[in-house]
Amino acid sequence: MEIRIHVPRPLLTFTAIAVFLLWWTGIVAMNFGVKKAQVDGSGGGAASTLVANATQDFDRERVKQSVLERREEILRYELQILEQEALKEKNPGKLKDLEETRSVLLSIIRQRAESEKLLKLSLEQLWDAEGTVYSDLAPSPGVSFLWPAEPAWGLSATFLDSAYRERFGVPHYAIDIPIAQESAVKAARDGTVLKVALNGLGYSYIVLSHDGQMETVYGHISAAMVKEGERVRAGQMVALSGGRPGTPGAGLLTTGPHLHFGVRVGGTLVDPEPYLPKIR
Repeated sequence: MEIRIHVPRPLLTFTAIAVFLLWWTGIVAMNFGVKKAQVDGSGGGAASTLVANATQDFDRERVKQSVLERREEILRYELQILEQEALKEKNPGKLKDLEETRSVLLSIIRQRAESEKLLKLSLEQLWDAEGTVYSDLAPSPGVSFLWPAEPAWGLSATFLDSAYRERFGVPHYAIDIPIAQESAVKAARDGTVLKVALNGLGYSYIVLSHDGQMETVYGHISAAMVKEGERVRAGQMVALSGGRPGTPGAGLLTTGPHLHFGVRVGGTLVDPEPYLPKIR
């Protein structure tokens, strides 16, 4: 079943959409801190740092081009996600919300320059959340996490998932846990809230620090329940999940309602699965 949208007052509707897009691209657009790759100081020095940063910038430009080449494919995939949700939804109020979100997404698809800007913005927010260095190092001995959300439906994307990269054109340095929109997101371990980034309809996330050596990243959140600097306990609710295309916190690189969960060890992104209980 396809969602059909009736627009009784088209001029007012399209004016509202134009204002909405200006808010998204203007308010959400901000300066993003970029975490530099760490360089061994034993012999590299400034020259090695410059080489590492230049390589990083080159790699990022390649990823951006890869994502932009998939622009229409990505947006239409997210449109399909909304339509599939509508087929399952029985609540009239939620159906209305899905129709409105679909209308906004359609307007973005039609405006190439704006959609390209928003895709780049989502990438910058994702990189800001995760950093850029990753590794297949063995997990730290004796360290374990709780699931930040119940993996009742397994994982929709794994660490460095090839299908995810094929669809979006960007490496996936985390795992995706499919859960209902606005579900509870819990701290995977005791820690301190290092960063809360609420980016409107861009990519929103929380970073927790654990003992100064490990960090966990909770992405596509729709709301935060904690503040930066706050101490949290394992299992404490820290956010509400998001990920539905066109909703707060989802960004434009999303596979539908889910939690994007990443782990950093000493600043390096690693596979979260070895730190988590086995999925039954």
